[in-house]
Amino acid sequence: MLLTSPKNYSTNNKINHSEYQFSYTIFNTTCMSLIKDNKTYYPALDGLRGVAILFVLLYHNFNFTDRFFFGWLGVDLFFVLSGFLITSILLNTRRDPRFFRNFYARRALRIFPLYFLILVIFLVIFPAVNFYQDNMEYYNEHQLWFWIYIQNWLLSFHTPPRTNNVLTHLWSLAVEEQFYVIWPLAIYFLRKIKWQFIFMLVFLISVITARAILWSSHIPDLNYTAFYTFTRVDGIAIGSLIALMQEMDPTFIRKNLGAIVATLAGLNFLFYFLNVPYGILPYLALCGYTTFAIIFGLLINEIVTGNNKFLNVILSNRPLIFLGKISYGLYVFHWPVFAMLSPLISGNLQKNQGLPGMVSLTIAGAITTLIALLLSTLSYYTFEKKFLSLKERFR
Repeated sequence: MLLTSPKNYSTNNKINHSEYQFSYTIFNTTCMSLIKDNKTYYPALDGLRGVAILFVLLYHNFNFTDRFFFGWLGVDLFFVLSGFLITSILLNTRRDPRFFRNFYARRALRIFPLYFLILVIFLVIFPAVNFYQDNMEYYNEHQLWFWIYIQNWLLSFHTPPRTNNVLTHLWSLAVEEQFYVIWPLAIYFLRKIKWQFIFMLVFLISVITARAILWSSHIPDLNYTAFYTFTRVDGIAIGSLIALMQEMDPTFIRKNLGAIVATLAGLNFLFYFLNVPYGILPYLALCGYTTFAIIFGLLINEIVTGNNKFLNVILSNRPLIFLGKISYGLYVFHWPVFAMLSPLISGNLQKNQGLPGMVSLTIAGAITTLIALLLSTLSYYTFEKKFLSLKERFR
């Protein structure tokens, strides 16, 4: 899942610290931001992206235990970060005469190369050499959906068999790309921040309402709780609203934080008590995803306004920033690696080494995680950066 950070330096050049200065703004926050060419880069947001990919790795690669059940939140954290960062970029460049060309060109250079590479590997090369085809029938039959970024709709109505889940994680990339076809148009034509904010707020309320209507309609075979665009797009919308609020009034959220949290808690309690007599309303689909996204949005607001020095220091450590840097490749690679290798590794350890099931699954999860880390690191430095360097032509 891609997140583009509003950095204004070439990604294939080393940081020259003489060109940067720590920005001790009125917030007086340590490690809050670096300034170059009048644009701001927050290291802590890269660190937060690193936290998001760690959540996803724990949830997927160690799914045999419920101790990491919270890991699915990583996707929603990615969405909120993406909405905030992309909207910040759009707001900073909305008066550029090449607004659309630059935005879509830079986005394509970041997203398309690795995404289409993975599709070529699984949908072109593997079939050509007759490798791993027993588990690829579903994708070969429906591959057009993946090539044009609408696979989340396919997965919503036609879920693949459990043995054919090697590319299901790509649903989140489709959600993002569909959103960013529309949002730049709204930013461009709704010139005033106020109208952009109203547009996004109405959009958020509309998708929540749409989920309630869809649930009440009981549409057969509709997986509205996971892959449906109207289910998980809340995070991107809320991240966008946080960026717009930063532009309108950077102090608003901080001044009204207590009221926001109280309202959020009240709505969740109301949902709970209304649901008690029936026990059948889907909490996550109708309320939970939105609630967690708002919490993540408040967290991002704390980071970028410098209100919490502790968060900025913790999230600005190098390992997390590094994970954030390679997180796109790590997200793309980790699940196919796990889906293909984990059964083989754990099965071999149980059969030939006599290890208990939990031990063999843990070892398999650790090995596949290390392989994914290696692949994503190689991908970033030998493949992705070649395309990232071209983004400078579309500034």
